[in-house]
Amino acid sequence: MNTKRHLSLVLLGMIIVLPLLTTSCFKKGEEDPFFSIYTRKARVTGEWTITNMKSEIIRTFQGEVQTRTTTTVEDLNWSQVVEILGTDSIVEYEGNVVEGRNKIVFDKNGYVRETYEYGYIVETPIGDDAGVLRTNYRISEEISGTWNFLGNIDDYKNKERLAIVIEESKKTTQIYTMEILEDSETTPTWSPDSTYTDVERYANGQMCTIWELDMLKNKQINNRQNINNFNLLTINGNEVTEGALKQLGTVTQTLKRD
Repeated sequence: MNTKRHLSLVLLGMIIVLPLLTTSCFKKGEEDPFFSIYTRKARVTGEWTITNMKSEIIRTFQGEVQTRTTTTVEDLNWSQVVEILGTDSIVEYEGNVVEGRNKIVFDKNGYVRETYEYGYIVETPIGDDAGVLRTNYRISEEISGTWNFLGNIDDYKNKERLAIVIEESKKTTQIYTMEILEDSETTPTWSPDSTYTDVERYANGQMCTIWELDMLKNKQINNRQNINNFNLLTINGNEVTEGALKQLGTVTQTLKRD
């Protein structure tokens, strides 16, 4: 091939391709690939499974009582430790995530929906060695809203962070009980006890969370969230100080694309 013709074809190819390689394809987060053929929006869009999560939240009730709640998720294993700070009180729970119910979907048009369902069992002695009462908690958490990238604010690069604006959150807790008695010849079975559902709806921008995208690949997302919330209960427009709740902490997650 003629050398000049070859160089002309190379230059023509560069002229066509270079405008397509926006800065969105290059590294932003610390663990990002240096370059990806996918834009950052394309890398986020789709259905994801939450495979790992670590949350540590300190909650202050009415400005006095403080608890530290540490929640850990590894694949389908779920555990939680609740400490009342300043005391020796520690409660530990172990359970499982429901497979297929640990999903986040980012729509290409900017909508997001998250579903997370898990459960754990608590055993309580009945009387003097008469048996145990098993209480099975099944919890489903759902949020829906919109998502978008944030610009280069402060020390963050453009599209290094992702904002999720929550429009609705729903939490349903189903409780089942089963008595296992020492002298009983009857096979114990689970009985429905109660169901609680809490639904919160928010005005646009009233409730949101910010993800720092440490890693954004087409198949995996590692993100970090800083929690800093203050909630004040109001009844008929009047503030109720007994309902004051402050939350501080961090949440890290690993998401894998389905």
